[in-house]
Amino acid sequence: MKNSRVYRAYKLFRYSLARRLPGAWGRYYERKFLGLHAKAAFGEALRRSEGKTCIDLGANVGIYTRKMAMAAKRVIAFEPDPWACAELRAGVADLENVTIVNAAAGVRDKKVLLYRHSGFKSDPVSYSTSSSVVPDQGHLTEEDAVEVRQIDFIRYLEALCEEIGVIKIDIEGAEVDLLESLIERPDVLARIDYIFAETHEKGIPAHGPRVDALYEKARGIEHPRINLSWP
Repeated sequence: MKNSRVYRAYKLFRYSLARRLPGAWGRYYERKFLGLHAKAAFGEALRRSEGKTCIDLGANVGIYTRKMAMAAKRVIAFEPDPWACAELRAGVADLENVTIVNAAAGVRDKKVLLYRHSGFKSDPVSYSTSSSVVPDQGHLTEEDAVEVRQIDFIRYLEALCEEIGVIKIDIEGAEVDLLESLIERPDVLARIDYIFAETHEKGIPAHGPRVDALYEKARGIEHPRINLSWP
């Protein structure tokens, strides 16, 4: 039953009611509800992005970069991990509308350490998705950390001067700083149609209150549409 449309419809109905609960439970079910809709909403957002630029932050090996490239005029893919970036370049080499930036997206220009999962050496395909510039996660280790370039993403958007269809943000904990800064820049937000971001407060409990505040602020923003429950 769990793979059926009936079960999904049941969950949607359940979450749509439960998200009206007060306090933490209401917030929990609100995020579950948004998460169920995220991939469908992402597909619809891409369909509306024809002729625009899309940005993939935390592209890894390019699964979503390719999907974006099929719809958008141009895709800019950020990937800081050297191993994943090499795989990304190889995987989208046939796509002329993809620009790859081998850097982390952050709130200032600097060199940072990128921490890797403890299992990275044995299985980089599975564990490269966990690489992060935020070390406060139990599965990360400094043993295989590499120094990477971080780009001030707000400044990057200012210089881009393009209409942006979709920004996908999956940067393993660094999204909180970035989203907090981005939400304070309505002039930059005005050129973006959709933002889909995964928050990682389960792995970084200290981020919980900040993520709650981001959800609250996102509810009050009509443009762009912001979904913080990317799966």
